[in-house]
Amino acid sequence: MDIISTWIYLDSAEESSEYPQVGKSSHLPEFQKVYWRCVAVFFAISTQTNPNRRHILFSNVAAEKLPTVDGLDLRSFLKARNVEVITLPLTWQTPEGYFGKWRNQFYIFDILAFLENKWSDDSKSSEHYAENKLNSPGDAESPGEFNIEPAIVVLDSDCIVNRSLDELFTEIREQGLLALPMHFADDYNINGVTRVDMRRIFAELDGGKDPGENPEYCGGEIFAATMKTVRTINQIAPSVWLNMIERQRTGMQKLNEEAHFLSYCYYRIGGWGSLEKYIKRIWTSPKYTNVQQTDFELPIWHLPAEKTGGIALIFKTLDKRHWTLKELGGILGVLKRTRYLNLKHFFKHTSLYRWLKSK
Repeated sequence: MDIISTWIYLDSAEESSEYPQVGKSSHLPEFQKVYWRCVAVFFAISTQTNPNRRHILFSNVAAEKLPTVDGLDLRSFLKARNVEVITLPLTWQTPEGYFGKWRNQFYIFDILAFLENKWSDDSKSSEHYAENKLNSPGDAESPGEFNIEPAIVVLDSDCIVNRSLDELFTEIREQGLLALPMHFADDYNINGVTRVDMRRIFAELDGGKDPGENPEYCGGEIFAATMKTVRTINQIAPSVWLNMIERQRTGMQKLNEEAHFLSYCYYRIGGWGSLEKYIKRIWTSPKYTNVQQTDFELPIWHLPAEKTGGIALIFKTLDKRHWTLKELGGILGVLKRTRYLNLKHFFKHTSLYRWLKSK
């Protein structure tokens, strides 16, 4: 079973923190609408390009309480596309003042714990079902089909799954774990921690055993692994969490965000394949762009600068049944934004636009 999923967690006023790409406090309705639009677009396109895969939305909002955003009834919209809604609380909540940004990003570990527990329960039910079927005359089903562990992809909601992920899921099962190395310089400040710092912290977590080199930082926008790997991470992560909470209490340097944690888990696991041929963090802002010719061929585009840009524009056309790759690229700036939209996109980054928005 292959799972494509994303998540949205709605912060309360007490949980609110900073998310630089949106620019508003995370508990505000206008902030949360930005992410609901991303969720809708994520599933609209992924269910188009991967119609036979299981799609799941994880949220602290129950399915029956999903909002209507700009006239779109999200509950009906997701139900029509066979998207499951799994309601989970956030138990991996960082303490006040832990880092200041992305306080709900550790929700990924609640998701992984749920998947392990849920799959264990489902496996027991499947084994019981298969046993009964084998004892029944005329059985034509293989018990093996009930016991194949899933391959799991969890993506940030500002990702566009623009093609089939057949090859990706095949490689997940071959490798067990795939990760997205970001190749930052050793002294580059990655949300408060450099790779040199990571090496020291990893060694301290491992009782003084030096990694031998500065560890790779892997992006947190995608998690791609088998259930066996999920179980391993679920064994590693809790002790890291307790260690980091104690470090915060005593003023020691710590791992500040979920990608730091996942990078340590990947390091401990020891072997993983690269996701670089499947996904890239593509910056499309006029102020900074790293778009390259080959990006158009990637099956997943991660577009942090498009939350209020191209993704919001696609949201307005969700009644459209099919988007071509060329249309998506023209709206999102991969590879080249259409001329009219490009002018609008540049205008959004001017002081005049900000002045008009403030009126």
